[in-house]
Formats: sequence, C-alpha cells, structure tokens
Amino acid sequence: MSVFLRWGIFGILGVAALLYAYNASKRMAERHAQQAPPAVQATQRPAPAADDPPDRAEAVVQAPPVERAPAAPAHCETELGIAQRAIEARKNGEPLDRLLRTQEIAFEASPPRRARLENVATRYFNYAGEFQPEALRIAVISDCVQSSP
Repeated sequence: MSVFLRWGIFGILGVAALLYAYNASKRMAERHAQQAPPAVQATQRPAPAADDPPDRAEAVVQAPPVERAPAAPAHCETELGIAQRAIEARKNGEPLDRLLRTQEIAFEASPPRRARLENVATRYFNYAGEFQPEALRIAVISDCVQSSP
C-alpha cells in the first residue's frame, strides 16, 4: 500500500470523526435547549401511583389551582429562561462567558437582540440577592415588555 493511499485513508477517517463530533455536539445543544429549566422541574410533582392503597390515595389533598399570570410573549419567555440560567450558573460557580456562549445567546441572528440577551444574562448573573421563582418571572417579563418596541 502506498504512502499516499495510507494518508488519504487517515485523512478521510479524520474528517469523518470531526463531522461526527460536530453533529453530536449540535444534538447535545438542541437537547439541552429543550430541557425544562430547574425551576419548572421543581414545581412539577409526580401523580400518586396507581398501586397505592386507596386510603393513602384519598388522603392526598390537592391544593386549589393557583392563578398564573397571563402567558408572556415568546421573546420574554426566552429572557426569563436566560435569567434563570444566569442565577443557576452563579450558584454553581460557572463563569459568565460560558453562559454567554449558550445557544440562545450566541446564535441569535439579530445583533440588537443578542445584545439585549447578553445584558439580561449579565445583569442576573451579577445580582447578589435571591429571587423567588414568581418574583423573578414578574421582574424579567415586566422589564422585557417595557423594553420591547
């Protein structure tokens, strides 16, 4: 086997490995973006199991439904997700630049919108206090609605 053929095969295998790694990272980023934020996961509770004894199933008292604020525009929900991630990143000791390189911020096509998302991420990453989930939602969405054209 000649040297050129051998290096050609190694080159093709190398390019194939790079493409595989690129596509795998893209799929991981898509899955990460589709995951529910930790605040939403904490509010979701599993239903009582079907094999529970009847007396225990009847003892589970359901709270009355809480009135939720009306649904916000999609771009405001995106800002809320970024603010939640910023607070979680600060708690976990992650750097701000990792947050700014997330898919929602880094791949935003509109430069003014990208700057707005970077501003939201930086503001809530540097915020020193604690936010209750509902208070955070109110603060982020009201700010988003006020700043939207």
